[in-house]
Amino acid sequence: MRKEQFAAFQDWFNSYVGAFYQETPGFQSWIELKDNHTRRVGDIIIRIGRSLDLPEEDLLLAGTIALFHDVGRFKQVHLYGTFNDRRSENHATLGIRVLAESAVLDGISQEEADIIIKAIELHNLRELPGGLPKRLHLFARLIQDADKLDILELFTCHYGGESGGYGAALDSHLPDTPGYSADLVEDILQEKLGNYKDVKNRNDRKLLHLSWIYGIHFRFTLSELERNGYVEKIIAVLPGDEVTRKVYQLVKSHIAGNH
Repeated sequence: MRKEQFAAFQDWFNSYVGAFYQETPGFQSWIELKDNHTRRVGDIIIRIGRSLDLPEEDLLLAGTIALFHDVGRFKQVHLYGTFNDRRSENHATLGIRVLAESAVLDGISQEEADIIIKAIELHNLRELPGGLPKRLHLFARLIQDADKLDILELFTCHYGGESGGYGAALDSHLPDTPGYSADLVEDILQEKLGNYKDVKNRNDRKLLHLSWIYGIHFRFTLSELERNGYVEKIIAVLPGDEVTRKVYQLVKSHIAGNH
């Protein structure tokens, strides 16, 4: 991919998203949240890519995937008034449809377009499927790590009472009840990624975010998690009980063993 192609994608994205600020006035903060998230994920994915010494053309391809990974979110909130895929439709699928209808990828090679589309399709999966082609596997892991890193930043701020005006968009509307989902705890104690279907209350959502540590692909990402203290910030807003202590020890051990 060439720099001028990436610049054209940025111009298209700015124009596309700009229209939603006008068309969805009741959700301007929601649009802004995903607009800013997209740009930060773009910065993060380049930093991860540079830690791997990727060539410039691959960094541009990774940046394009980041730019378009959540493009379906804008139409999602416009049509459904939610970012909850289970209450609307899969935002990755919606984004792929947006890109196809706009023909924005028509000017690049079919190989690059296929990687972009497939990486977007895979980015919000709990786990990546086996047997992916080598290059697709690389870019799918890059976008998952970059996306998770920024989401953890957003939610640790939210959990700490600093939502930056995005509280309505970040609020899960889950009950603030004691205890945890037994299935979710079992997965985490077995060092597995948690499942959204097991999230029943606000404690569970915090545990789910902690479980993401098990799905991080690159050492750079783990270093950033450590540097920003995301694990400690989430633990601090969970009950100080035996479950929390066990989860904390396991997650920190996992980071230390893969750092």
